[in-house]
Amino acid sequence: MPTRRGFIAAVAGLALAKPSLAETPALIIYDDELRNGWQNWSWAKVDLSVPAGGAKPIKVQGEPWSALALHRDAFIPAGYTKLTFSINGGALGGQSLMIKAMVDGKPVDSNYVIQPKAKTWTQVEVPLKELIAEGKAIDGIAWQGQATAYNPYYITRIQFE
Repeated sequence: MPTRRGFIAAVAGLALAKPSLAETPALIIYDDELRNGWQNWSWAKVDLSVPAGGAKPIKVQGEPWSALALHRDAFIPAGYTKLTFSINGGALGGQSLMIKAMVDGKPVDSNYVIQPKAKTWTQVEVPLKELIAEGKAIDGIAWQGQATAYNPYYITRIQFE
């Protein structure tokens, strides 16, 4: 049986414990379909819910500077620290994609670039601080191609965590 002093110490320890980020449920943007008020505002060729095995990812292909852009009513991502998604570079891979948060409908310059691998699903975690989005009211996320046209890639399980 714990002593009174041990019990008080245990209770005090609970009071000082920091809340876990796991208490904030993930905000799902896309998982086989757009969710939670997110909409397709892309300026690239985008096909939603393309059957691929047991999933239905988004297929994206575009001209120079085109983008997969997903939009919703603005929100402050309090409690979230990263944007996560699964991406597949398609048959060729190597697309150069800049990931940007959107604030007031405009992309925030972040210089965060990824290059998906060919025929391989990769889980990507982008810290919100890298998107210069911490504490800002975000109303969209964009995966923007660079100065050349790009071959199709596939993306799914997009969410804030």
